[in-house]
Amino acid sequence: MKGIVLNFPRRFRRMPKTEARMNLDAKSFLRRYGVMCFYVIAFAFGVLLGSIFASRCEKSTLESLDFLFTTNLDARLSQPMHMTFASSFASNFLFLLGTFLLGLTAWGAFCIFLVPMFKGFGTGLCAGYLIINFGFRGVGFYLLVMLGGLFLMSFALLVMCGEAHAFSLSFLKLFMLRKELPLSMNGMLRTYCLRSLYMLMLSAGASLLDMLLWTAFAKLFF
Repeated sequence: MKGIVLNFPRRFRRMPKTEARMNLDAKSFLRRYGVMCFYVIAFAFGVLLGSIFASRCEKSTLESLDFLFTTNLDARLSQPMHMTFASSFASNFLFLLGTFLLGLTAWGAFCIFLVPMFKGFGTGLCAGYLIINFGFRGVGFYLLVMLGGLFLMSFALLVMCGEAHAFSLSFLKLFMLRKELPLSMNGMLRTYCLRSLYMLMLSAGASLLDMLLWTAFAKLFF
């Protein structure tokens, strides 16, 4: 009985330490990955909106958005391999360029979320269009042909959003809050451009994967 009485307070005293450690881990996680999680949520919200919009959208509207998203299957299936790569890379480049330019402004950090949201909207729009019009055949086409390149491009875009967010906040601190930066502006700009180039190369790889998958498997479904 004595041992029970003496041991209970010790166990009870450990609880606040565990809770404090959990709180510290949660704060560290949010500090390190909070911005990226925010952009992932924006992308997912865009996917949801696109899926809802796909059920109410006319075919002519979808075809008019083909320069940004893959919404005109007839045109994509009839074009040669190099055009598949070019159309995919052009779309990817526009999204990365928009994110890059927003990162060069002091107010861009408050608007960058619109880019992954719009990309997610197109993703949900394509998926919804395929599922609504082609059923299981559309699901198979999306998973086998479109998902690989889309995953690489979405990863590159989300990483680019994080880089642009950080660089835009640096501009805000420099010009609006008049705070000193830990590195020279030239060095930060060089790093930002270099990492943007890496994401552009990754998007080119996504476009190359799109071209290969479309050429190898697209005609198995349509």
